[in-house]
Amino acid sequence: MAVTTTEYLSMKFIASSDNSSKIIRLSDPRADITSTDVQNFMNSVVSSNLLYTSKGSVCDKIDSANIIDRSNNELFNLI
Repeated sequence: MAVTTTEYLSMKFIASSDNSSKIIRLSDPRADITSTDVQNFMNSVVSSNLLYTSKGSVCDKIDSANIIDRSNNELFNLI
């Protein structure tokens, strides 16, 4: 049995035209990343009109960002 841990950065953007959202998740963020780093990156994505929701609306606002730690405890693996 193995325990594995995965860490990722989750960033949520909003399209104000229809209030739809888009989430981007990046694996293994830097250990020294700051909220200012993430906020600056997210603002540059928004100002460049690079991100669209599944409805086709451009994301023009940032909503939130989180560092997520996920542990997986394998009980068994038959293959």
